[in-house]
Amino acid sequence: MIQPAHENTCYSPEVRSLVWVSGRVTRVRFEDVTEQYQVHENHQIDMTMVENVSDEFLFGPHDVSTEHDVDGSEELDMMFSEPVEQTQASTMSKEQKRIQEALWNIEHLRPKSIKSLAERLRKHYGGEMSIQLKCPTGMYPTTDSGHSYDYVEYEGVLQFLANGLLDASFIHWCQMFLYNHMRSKKENAKGKTRVAYFNTQYITGKECEKNLASVKEHLVEVYKLHKDKKYFLAPFFYGGHWVLFIVSPSDRKGWILDSVSIRAEKNKNHYPLTKAIETTFGSQFTWKMAKCMQQDGSWECGYLVIRNMFNFVLQKQYDFPKKIWNDTRDVTEAEIDELVKNIMTRFFREVFNDTTKK
Repeated sequence: MIQPAHENTCYSPEVRSLVWVSGRVTRVRFEDVTEQYQVHENHQIDMTMVENVSDEFLFGPHDVSTEHDVDGSEELDMMFSEPVEQTQASTMSKEQKRIQEALWNIEHLRPKSIKSLAERLRKHYGGEMSIQLKCPTGMYPTTDSGHSYDYVEYEGVLQFLANGLLDASFIHWCQMFLYNHMRSKKENAKGKTRVAYFNTQYITGKECEKNLASVKEHLVEVYKLHKDKKYFLAPFFYGGHWVLFIVSPSDRKGWILDSVSIRAEKNKNHYPLTKAIETTFGSQFTWKMAKCMQQDGSWECGYLVIRNMFNFVLQKQYDFPKKIWNDTRDVTEAEIDELVKNIMTRFFREVFNDTTKK
């Protein structure tokens, strides 16, 4: 699922990436996504490959170089060594153009460690535009066949490497990973996980505005399935911007982590998801805007949603809300790069059974 562009967004497609043109730095303009993707492969999540995750998962060093071509530059250079003929460029689909733009940006603007990840990704996708994954058993109601499988788009993962606007399919993969990981741990010193997940692709701002009944149905069905859980995480996309909701229906409380909330002076009324939640679980909800890390540019929101989601599930959930976010500084690109490398290490391992270290 690809998100449409909206007004009032923190994300501006026209200033998405820097490009060197005619002796100066300019920007690559990205077009809105409209077409559907074709899928061919079916990958089953391998539960045996989910490993213990600690603080190092989010911030620690990982060796992500390739086995022979350390930075992947040789093969990436080959991708761009020959100019594209004008006739060929004119027949490329919008998706193909975005993929080429993302690859160009990775090659010219991203560090060597990220370039090597892009080359590994290209080999695994093997020319396919997406791969099919089976959703974890028990994550969603079994009566909903639409939840049985999901797709992770090649372009969506490339954007994660290229500092782009993140795709819902990749953020949903992060939700599935966390669900599997915490299920494999079963219980720690503080007990079982207290977290369940609303599918980010079912609760977008567009869905809330145009198909509220369907959104509410999803909220109710997931809540019924996981009544034993205290918190429900809802990555929410609206107006070209990603936000994380933490919802406690039993306590009628919700927390909103928005990486532009301070500059934009936002409150609950800025998000149509609050209406969907209140009309589903009761209007007497108390909402709190969390003092979370902010973004300095126009593209970091999705990365901060992933960071906050992992941080909550792996570290904060058992002492929440006693331990809550209190860091409103701007995230750095170095912090995002470290997050990207750590997440991609797990993505390769779980989706492709790729444990390459060198």
